[in-house]
Amino acid sequence: MADDDLDPTPVPPRGRRRQARFELEFGDFEPAERGRRRRRGTRGTDDRSVTSSDELTYETADPLPAPRRPRDRDVIVEADDATYDSRLVDRDQRVRGRSRRARRADAPPADDVADEIEALERFEDAIETVRSPSDRGGGSDLGARVLVAIPAAIVAILLVAQGGWIFVVGIAAFGLIGVWELCRMFARTRPSLVASSAGVLAIIVSAALWGREGMTTALVASIPLIFLAVAISVPPGGMPGVAVTLLGVVWIGFALGHAVLLRDSDHGGGIVVNVLVGTFLGDTGAYLGGRLFGSHKLAPRISPNKTVEGLLIGIVTAVVATWFAGLYQDWLSGTDALLLGLAVAIAAPAGDLFESFLKRDAGTKDAGTLFGPHGGVLDRLDAAMFAIVAGFYVWLAMGGVS
Repeated sequence: MADDDLDPTPVPPRGRRRQARFELEFGDFEPAERGRRRRRGTRGTDDRSVTSSDELTYETADPLPAPRRPRDRDVIVEADDATYDSRLVDRDQRVRGRSRRARRADAPPADDVADEIEALERFEDAIETVRSPSDRGGGSDLGARVLVAIPAAIVAILLVAQGGWIFVVGIAAFGLIGVWELCRMFARTRPSLVASSAGVLAIIVSAALWGREGMTTALVASIPLIFLAVAISVPPGGMPGVAVTLLGVVWIGFALGHAVLLRDSDHGGGIVVNVLVGTFLGDTGAYLGGRLFGSHKLAPRISPNKTVEGLLIGIVTAVVATWFAGLYQDWLSGTDALLLGLAVAIAAPAGDLFESFLKRDAGTKDAGTLFGPHGGVLDRLDAAMFAIVAGFYVWLAMGGVS
């Protein structure tokens, strides 16, 4: 048989590897039409032709364009990597760090490490409530709480009693420490400590000088400052850094600004004392009630030690404590004291859970170390910051704020 009778179109060989090599040399193939293909046999000395009407012939197609090689500054589209590191170079550094740790002979896989860390955190939270006094270096946990609460209560009473700019300066000092603790917890997001501190100070001073309107103006003015500070930082931060910086201004600044507004209102010193009494005694009641009667977890994924029974006992304790404090204030009726106590009893646990949620997301047990084993400013004032805001608006509805 003559060579002219053969089909000139190359036929892709069988097998995935041979097919891939063939496509690299001749390009991709697409089936064109059913027809006849003839092939010359090679066995022996005789030529042999094979005819099949069901086999396919192929025609070449344009090969796909080669994918573009990613660059270091390309934005990452994966959700887990884009949370805090928004560039490929950041992701590569983190991956190389994981690889170095994985190459160690005694290092388990990354997934096992994460599981062990989570298990240890849960174990620490569970064992915290059953430690013996000797494990804590002497004294019970309740005794340590009292030892920390007594000087803190004395400082709070002195600041509230003085009022005016002494109260403002003391509140501002707590605010700056709280902002530092927040930025330290989320340092990987690269927030701006300077911008957040400036925003908190501006809100507190504006509240003392111009009231609620001044606070709102200070917040609006701090937003472009936050953007510029995070953008020009070295290394520059992204949207998570802006969010953490703005969180410090709104959460800490607005709460302490409302404390200044409440202190400057009619009978403001007494109302601030009532709010603090309800907050701290309610927290103590929730702690003791949870240890004695707690069996149903309130929010195990946020704070494993809190229970529903402790929450209910804490609410009752806060309401009773606020009402009892109002008995020594002839300008506050019993009904108003109960309403104020109910607002404090609901807002304070929400503030506590909010800060626990932030610490859980940051992977830390305490926000700071100012109060020794009981954490920092945010750990001690988390519930009070929510309760102060609620107490201000309840007192405003009662006509106590002019």
